[in-house]
Amino acid sequence: MGTTDANGVDLSGATGRLIQTVDLEKNPAPQAIATDTVHGHVFVLQVESSATSAQGNLWLNRINRRTGAITGSMQLKGFGHGLSMGAEPVGADTYLWTEVGPLQLSADNDAFGKAVTRFRFVDGAVLDGAAIPQSRKFTPPDSTSSTGPSLDPVNGLLCVMYHKDGKRHFTRYDSAAAAAGQWTPVGTTFVMPAGEDVTPGVPSPHPLQKTLVSQGFTALGDVLYSYQWAPYDTADKFPGVAFLTSYDWNTGQRIDRQVVTGADGLTRREPEGVTTEVDPATGETRLLFGFSNTVPDTTGSRDVTIGFYPTRPAVDGVKVLADWEDLALEPGVSPGADRPRGRLIALAGTTYLQLRGTVACSPGLTADSRIGTLPHRLRATRTTRQNVPRNNNTGRCVCRLETDVTGALRVYGATGDNAITWIDLDGVSVAWR
Repeated sequence: MGTTDANGVDLSGATGRLIQTVDLEKNPAPQAIATDTVHGHVFVLQVESSATSAQGNLWLNRINRRTGAITGSMQLKGFGHGLSMGAEPVGADTYLWTEVGPLQLSADNDAFGKAVTRFRFVDGAVLDGAAIPQSRKFTPPDSTSSTGPSLDPVNGLLCVMYHKDGKRHFTRYDSAAAAAGQWTPVGTTFVMPAGEDVTPGVPSPHPLQKTLVSQGFTALGDVLYSYQWAPYDTADKFPGVAFLTSYDWNTGQRIDRQVVTGADGLTRREPEGVTTEVDPATGETRLLFGFSNTVPDTTGSRDVTIGFYPTRPAVDGVKVLADWEDLALEPGVSPGADRPRGRLIALAGTTYLQLRGTVACSPGLTADSRIGTLPHRLRATRTTRQNVPRNNNTGRCVCRLETDVTGALRVYGATGDNAITWIDLDGVSVAWR
């Protein structure tokens, strides 16, 4: 059992899905994530491969939050590693807060930015960190190494992480004032307590490395969230175990720490990026977390999956993680009297994919066929199946419905002498994870 914090987040609770296995522009793994809910964007940073580009170069992806389609990108030269990021809607534009050079190389030869900057997203642009005026860069006082910003969209505060005296420090600033070049701390600075990077003793199929790797942070109100990873202590360190930890900003005490079980089933599943947003459809505040994955049938290409912790309370024991949404149907498949839709709910500790409506197939399915595609919010990371009613032909009145990580909705059981002409989805309520 977990603890529900002041924001309504329970790190042991059910999780939903924002986007599922979206292929990114370049090969390296994603890093920081952020969303602009006003304009419907998801932003994902990637580190460019040092084999083909200079150290510290980043690739910024812009993704449509409804469809998962890449809608734009930028190259950021000499920015760092992409520790964290904030996205800020301004009029018709989006401004990003990120780290930026001067760069510092780690013992593993990774490059990290030592300053913070803000810039407007321009599709196709190449931005050189060395060309950004010093007046548009901020280095936290007495910072000794890497830094990074994260934006609180509810309170308009920019949380900046930096290193000082061998510890991680977090200081908040008014984001509007910071954008104007006025960096006056708001409230107290949070200092990460000693020992918080020691890997907890948790069940694991392989031994875990003893020191946790920081994979991002974000702050919402007076709660700081830290995303960490314990790789396997083996030649193949993936997927390891991911952790999210919450802290009380005012007392410095840990509120909760939980293993992140969302998005299980991915091939690589490396935790990457954490942020907060306000759902544009419901006004719900949500904590988002990302995972990197290897694109199937490739060795170096990466995709990104982003899940979330909801904060809306359950109604009659049911927590809606994604409300009813139309399914995209294949050619030759049309809606019946009640159009086909799906949703995601959590009930009694289990998450269910529910479908409703009917579909008509013309001239009829005579072989195993794909009939549609689930929205990103409904796609499972493991194969999910259930038997459903179909037209009765010589006593055969049931077919099997199946979906997987791609969101493809497939029907099995049709034959040349026993075509499926309609399918009823009203009874579908299957464990999603």
